[in-house]
Amino acid sequence: MPTKNAKPLELDEFDRAILQIVQRDNLMSHAAIGERVGLSASAVRRRLAAMREDKVIARDVAIVDANTFGVTLIVTVTFAVETPERYAAFEAQVQELSQVRQCYHVAGSADYILIVHVPSLQFYETWSMEQFMRNDAIRRYDSVVAWSCKKFETAIDSADL
Repeated sequence: MPTKNAKPLELDEFDRAILQIVQRDNLMSHAAIGERVGLSASAVRRRLAAMREDKVIARDVAIVDANTFGVTLIVTVTFAVETPERYAAFEAQVQELSQVRQCYHVAGSADYILIVHVPSLQFYETWSMEQFMRNDAIRRYDSVVAWSCKKFETAIDSADL
């Protein structure tokens, strides 16, 4: 979880415009971004550096098409007994599992929702038994195979910033 500095960065309209651009293409040059938002390349560079330092921009990554490699599953995990210690142990466990792409602690009938990516369903069967069935804290886990992705968005709209 990203931590914020004591004094959070205040985003103005230039910052929001820059964020809209780099969320879609973070390889665009500072000069090209500056032309689109009406700032110099050095001003764009400074603003991006400040947003990275303040963790407004958490990471710069390349997003690989998951359909090219294996299968994605959405897994709900429900605990038999809910305690802060069991949650902490589970969260530490999933941090170490490269197959778990995302982990959300949620409200409702399940305790966690995981986005898992594995090479095959056969791999997942063995892996899930090892990770979930052998964990006495887990009462149940349900898996849903994602046949295809109809929408995958990482960008946050500037109106929500």
